[in-house]
Amino acid sequence: VVLATTIVISNMYISGIKQLENNNSMVMNYKEIYTSSLDVNNVEQDLLKIKQYKSDISDIENIALKPIKECGVYSKDIQTCITNNAKIRKDIDKAKYMSDDMEVPQLSKKEYTKTLNECTKYMKESYELKYKAIDQIDKLIKKDDIDNVSEIKKYIKQSDEKIDKYQKQISELERKIRNK
Repeated sequence: VVLATTIVISNMYISGIKQLENNNSMVMNYKEIYTSSLDVNNVEQDLLKIKQYKSDISDIENIALKPIKECGVYSKDIQTCITNNAKIRKDIDKAKYMSDDMEVPQLSKKEYTKTLNECTKYMKESYELKYKAIDQIDKLIKKDDIDNVSEIKKYIKQSDEKIDKYQKQISELERKIRNK
Protein backbone atom coordinates (compact mmCIF):
# COMPACT_ATOMS: atom_id res chain seq x y z
CA VAL A 1 0.00 0.00 0.00
CA VAL A 2 2.79 2.40 0.91
CA LEU A 3 4.60 1.55 -2.28
CA ALA A 4 1.47 2.04 -4.38
CA THR A 5 0.76 5.36 -2.66
CA THR A 6 4.33 6.52 -3.25
CA ILE A 7 4.08 5.59 -6.94
CA VAL A 8 0.76 7.45 -7.33
CA ILE A 9 2.12 10.55 -5.56
CA SER A 10 5.29 10.43 -7.68
CA ASN A 11 3.24 10.14 -10.87
CA MET A 12 1.06 13.06 -9.78
CA TYR A 13 4.17 15.08 -9.01
CA ILE A 14 5.72 14.26 -12.42
CA SER A 15 2.41 14.95 -14.13
CA GLY A 16 2.19 18.28 -12.31
CA ILE A 17 5.72 19.21 -13.43
CA LYS A 18 4.86 18.30 -17.03
CA GLN A 19 1.66 20.35 -16.79
CA LEU A 20 3.63 23.33 -15.48
CA GLU A 21 6.08 22.95 -18.35
CA ASN A 22 3.20 22.85 -20.84
CA ASN A 23 1.59 25.89 -19.24
CA ASN A 24 4.94 27.64 -19.24
CA SER A 25 5.32 26.96 -22.97
CA MET A 26 1.78 28.28 -23.48
CA VAL A 27 2.73 31.39 -21.54
CA MET A 28 5.89 31.68 -23.62
CA ASN A 29 3.86 31.30 -26.85
CA TYR A 30 1.44 33.97 -25.68
CA LYS A 31 4.37 36.16 -24.69
CA GLU A 32 5.97 35.70 -28.12
CA ILE A 33 2.70 36.52 -29.91
CA TYR A 34 2.14 39.58 -27.71
CA THR A 35 5.74 40.76 -28.10
CA SER A 36 5.70 40.26 -31.85
CA SER A 37 2.51 42.34 -32.13
CA LEU A 38 4.23 45.03 -30.06
CA ASP A 39 7.21 44.83 -32.41
CA VAL A 40 4.91 45.33 -35.40
CA ASN A 41 3.44 48.39 -33.70
CA ASN A 42 6.93 49.68 -32.89
CA VAL A 43 8.03 49.14 -36.49
CA GLU A 44 5.04 51.08 -37.79
CA GLN A 45 5.49 53.85 -35.23
CA ASP A 46 9.23 54.09 -35.86
CA LEU A 47 8.75 54.24 -39.62
CA LEU A 48 6.08 56.94 -39.27
CA LYS A 49 8.36 58.98 -37.02
CA ILE A 50 11.22 58.60 -39.50
CA LYS A 51 8.94 59.64 -42.36
CA GLN A 52 7.99 62.82 -40.47
CA TYR A 53 11.64 63.41 -39.54
CA LYS A 54 12.69 63.11 -43.20
CA SER A 55 9.93 65.51 -44.19
CA ASP A 56 11.14 68.04 -41.59
CA ILE A 57 14.74 67.68 -42.82
CA SER A 58 13.57 68.10 -46.41
CA ASP A 59 11.71 71.29 -45.55
CA ILE A 60 14.80 72.70 -43.86
CA GLU A 61 17.06 71.58 -46.70
CA ASN A 62 14.83 73.27 -49.27
CA ILE A 63 15.28 76.56 -47.43
CA ALA A 64 19.07 76.25 -47.64
CA LEU A 65 19.43 74.51 -50.97
CA LYS A 66 17.15 76.42 -53.32
CA PRO A 67 19.04 79.74 -53.22
CA ILE A 68 22.38 77.95 -53.53
CA LYS A 69 21.19 76.09 -56.61
CA GLU A 70 20.09 79.40 -58.10
CA CYS A 71 23.55 80.75 -57.41
CA GLY A 72 25.94 77.93 -58.18
CA VAL A 73 29.64 78.36 -58.80
CA TYR A 74 28.97 77.92 -62.49
CA SER A 75 25.92 80.15 -62.56
CA LYS A 76 25.17 81.75 -65.93
CA ASP A 77 24.12 84.95 -64.22
CA ILE A 78 26.93 85.64 -61.74
CA GLN A 79 25.55 89.13 -61.06
CA THR A 80 22.40 87.56 -59.61
CA CYS A 81 24.62 85.45 -57.39
CA ILE A 82 26.49 88.50 -56.18
CA THR A 83 23.35 90.46 -55.37
CA ASN A 84 21.64 87.46 -53.74
CA ASN A 85 24.59 86.50 -51.54
CA ALA A 86 23.10 88.23 -48.47
CA LYS A 87 19.76 86.45 -49.01
CA ILE A 88 21.51 83.11 -49.46
CA ARG A 89 23.44 83.65 -46.23
CA LYS A 90 20.17 84.53 -44.45
CA ASP A 91 18.47 81.37 -45.79
CA ILE A 92 21.36 79.17 -44.70
CA ASP A 93 21.31 80.82 -41.27
CA LYS A 94 17.60 80.06 -41.06
CA ALA A 95 18.21 76.41 -42.02
CA LYS A 96 21.00 76.13 -39.43
CA TYR A 97 18.73 77.63 -36.78
CA MET A 98 15.85 75.33 -37.68
CA SER A 99 18.09 72.25 -37.59
CA ASP A 100 19.46 73.30 -34.20
CA ASP A 101 15.91 73.59 -32.83
CA MET A 102 14.70 70.40 -34.46
CA GLU A 103 13.81 67.67 -32.01
CA VAL A 104 14.94 64.20 -32.93
CA PRO A 105 12.10 61.74 -32.33
CA GLN A 106 12.57 58.96 -29.81
CA LEU A 107 12.33 55.57 -31.48
CA SER A 108 11.67 52.16 -29.94
CA LYS A 109 15.37 51.39 -29.53
CA LYS A 110 18.15 53.67 -28.33
CA GLU A 111 20.37 52.65 -31.25
CA TYR A 112 17.71 53.88 -33.70
CA THR A 113 17.43 57.23 -31.95
CA LYS A 114 21.23 57.47 -31.89
CA THR A 115 21.29 56.97 -35.67
CA LEU A 116 18.76 59.80 -36.10
CA ASN A 117 20.94 62.03 -33.93
CA GLU A 118 23.89 61.24 -36.20
CA CYS A 119 21.78 62.06 -39.26
CA THR A 120 20.84 65.41 -37.73
CA LYS A 121 24.51 66.07 -37.03
CA TYR A 122 25.36 65.42 -40.68
CA MET A 123 22.74 67.90 -41.82
CA LYS A 124 23.97 70.57 -39.37
CA GLU A 125 27.51 70.06 -40.62
CA SER A 126 26.21 70.36 -44.17
CA TYR A 127 24.75 73.80 -43.41
CA GLU A 128 27.99 74.91 -41.76
CA LEU A 129 29.90 73.90 -44.89
CA LYS A 130 27.43 75.73 -47.10
CA TYR A 131 27.89 78.77 -44.93
CA LYS A 132 31.66 78.52 -45.41
CA ALA A 133 31.08 78.35 -49.17
CA ILE A 134 29.09 81.58 -48.95
CA ASP A 135 31.97 83.16 -47.02
CA GLN A 136 34.28 82.16 -49.85
CA ILE A 137 31.90 83.70 -52.37
CA ASP A 138 32.07 86.94 -50.36
CA LYS A 139 35.88 86.80 -50.47
CA LEU A 140 35.78 86.09 -54.19
CA ILE A 141 33.58 89.12 -54.76
CA LYS A 142 35.55 91.46 -52.47
CA LYS A 143 39.08 90.41 -53.39
CA ASP A 144 38.45 89.21 -56.94
CA ASP A 145 40.60 86.19 -56.07
CA ILE A 146 40.00 83.23 -58.39
CA ASP A 147 41.62 80.86 -55.84
CA ASN A 148 38.45 81.14 -53.79
CA VAL A 149 36.55 79.20 -56.47
CA SER A 150 38.39 76.01 -55.50
CA GLU A 151 37.51 76.64 -51.83
CA ILE A 152 33.87 77.17 -52.75
CA LYS A 153 33.80 73.92 -54.71
CA LYS A 154 35.54 72.11 -51.83
CA TYR A 155 32.97 73.25 -49.26
CA ILE A 156 30.05 72.46 -51.53
CA LYS A 157 31.46 68.99 -52.23
CA GLN A 158 31.97 68.34 -48.51
CA SER A 159 28.44 69.54 -47.84
CA ASP A 160 27.11 67.15 -50.49
CA GLU A 161 29.09 64.32 -48.89
CA LYS A 162 27.43 65.03 -45.52
CA ILE A 163 24.03 64.93 -47.17
CA ASP A 164 24.95 61.63 -48.84
CA LYS A 165 25.93 60.22 -45.43
CA TYR A 166 22.60 61.38 -44.02
CA GLN A 167 20.68 59.74 -46.85
CA LYS A 168 22.64 56.50 -46.62
CA GLN A 169 22.24 56.23 -42.85
CA ILE A 170 18.54 57.04 -42.83
CA SER A 171 17.92 54.47 -45.58
CA GLU A 172 19.90 51.83 -43.68
CA LEU A 173 17.94 52.62 -40.53
CA GLU A 174 14.61 52.21 -42.31
CA ARG A 175 15.77 48.93 -43.84
CA LYS A 176 16.99 47.69 -40.44
CA ILE A 177 13.67 48.53 -38.76
CA ARG A 178 11.62 46.88 -41.53
CA ASN A 179 13.70 43.69 -41.39
CA LYS A 180 13.68 43.21 -37.63
